[in-house]
Amino acid sequence: MGPAVRDPDMAACVPLFPVVGATLGLVLAAPLALGLFAGHPLAGGFYYGLANVWLTRGLHCDGFADVADAWGSFTSGERFFAIMKDSRIGAFGGMALVAAMGGAFLLGAELLAAGRVWTLAFAPVFGRAGAVALMRACRDLARPGLGSLCLPGATWANTLVACTVALVLGFFWAGAATTVTACIIGSVVVWKLARLARRNGGVNGDFLGAAIVGCELAALTAGCLF
Repeated sequence: MGPAVRDPDMAACVPLFPVVGATLGLVLAAPLALGLFAGHPLAGGFYYGLANVWLTRGLHCDGFADVADAWGSFTSGERFFAIMKDSRIGAFGGMALVAAMGGAFLLGAELLAAGRVWTLAFAPVFGRAGAVALMRACRDLARPGLGSLCLPGATWANTLVACTVALVLGFFWAGAATTVTACIIGSVVVWKLARLARRNGGVNGDFLGAAIVGCELAALTAGCLF
């Protein structure tokens, strides 16, 4: 975080999370819509997943893996967060990365084969709306770190704005059935993460990253059901 960024700046960005996701989604999907890897859905799915990780510097996948390692440890409280912050990856974190990246590759390929390229653009939007929903659910559980700077921005009004943006773009890009199904699957993801955070007494940036990845996979999965 640069020196010019202040705490209120981070909180003020919260309702724009899905807009950031839309920008990322368009950057990822537009080359595919224009014919990149046309006729080769597996190559297109690989590009989609890899480009997503590269453009986000793997930040959210890292959080997804960290939460998985801490969850798999069967510890709680400060020990839970100590494992989460350990830079070494464990078995559960490794499995989570395989699931996250493999899921993006394979589900992306399935959607490309079905001609549903704009559902790929919707997934990053929905992922970030999921992070806002988690912040709203755990606004009182902030732990020190970058995530704590964002949580104050998860007011009811900002959460409503973020979710509305995600729903509108979802209906246009992915269709009503996919959007509604993504909301059902994504609500389970957010609920499970919120429950885990409450059980251990805090939420941090790793949890937000896990919500983004989990809800992106929820949107991709929903798209493959229709």
